[in-house]
Amino acid sequence: MAEPFVIDGVCHPYNLAPENQRGDFGRAYTNVLWSFHDIVNPHRRMDRATWERDWQVEEFLRTMLLESDTDMVCVHSIPVFDAYHDGLVSVAKGAELKRRWPDRVLWYGTADIFQGLPALESLRHQVTELGADGIKLYPAQYYAGRTRYWRLDDYTVAYPVLELAMELGVRNVAVHKALPIGPIATDSMRIDDIGHAAAAFPEINFQIVHAGSMFLDETKMLLLNHPNVFATLEVSFLFCLLDPPGFAQLMGELLAYGGPEKVIYASAAVNPHPRPLLEAFAGFAMPSESRIQLTPEIRAAILGGNLARLHGIDVEQRRAELAGDGFARERERHGLRPSWSERLGVPA
Repeated sequence: MAEPFVIDGVCHPYNLAPENQRGDFGRAYTNVLWSFHDIVNPHRRMDRATWERDWQVEEFLRTMLLESDTDMVCVHSIPVFDAYHDGLVSVAKGAELKRRWPDRVLWYGTADIFQGLPALESLRHQVTELGADGIKLYPAQYYAGRTRYWRLDDYTVAYPVLELAMELGVRNVAVHKALPIGPIATDSMRIDDIGHAAAAFPEINFQIVHAGSMFLDETKMLLLNHPNVFATLEVSFLFCLLDPPGFAQLMGELLAYGGPEKVIYASAAVNPHPRPLLEAFAGFAMPSESRIQLTPEIRAAILGGNLARLHGIDVEQRRAELAGDGFARERERHGLRPSWSERLGVPA
């Protein structure tokens, strides 16, 4: 069997620059992200000044494709405007990545849907004019010590977005869940609203981003009962590196209830580097007594096959198309570069 075709299900060219951070919440959000940097980058770390910056799109993509076995990326723009002036990952960055490298990039556009009609107009523009492949939604905002949030089953806030997605032919909607960052109330991250939307919009694939971080019991029942609900393991995939027994339990539950076609790899890069995560997964095995084992076919589905299917990508055809592009030629000449080479200016 060929090596897995790897599509990173969620990764970000962050703008962490201090001037992009908004007040106390921006600093708190950034501090949480930084607190994980040493833990999740065992090969090589950066100092905070090097890390806390505006990541440019080309250095981001070169980091992903030349320093790990990643073949494609799914970039999520983020509307965290309460913490960052540009939302942390701007629409402009996602659109540029999609425009310049369409065969290597899937891009999910975003908007602050509390804004109502302007948000819908922005999403329409991102899909029809800028080429967004999906929509990323973020349910919570934090202001003056208070969390406000919407639910996916809200007829007035969320359903118009889903109706627009149907109208535009967008079939993949990813929703940040299960992971409060900073002093966000936990109930804003619950997932009991997803079943309502999944039943009402059966033609939309709902990706639970950060699935498994919290609310695992609810997640596995959603996977079992709704054919259009998927578990995207951004941050949760770190358990493969940091807590292999916990990762085995997580994967056992998700695979038993949802099946191997429901689980999507995501690195959360560029906070963790993708390379140690992929290497950890390559060396990971379920306990011998488990009835769930990670066959090569299941690994390939998790690492890229499932997301490719949701976007109508023929893996072998895309692999052949990418074989002669600039990234492939550079990889062939130099092999994998060390982690953070692009950021730290290490020669190939």
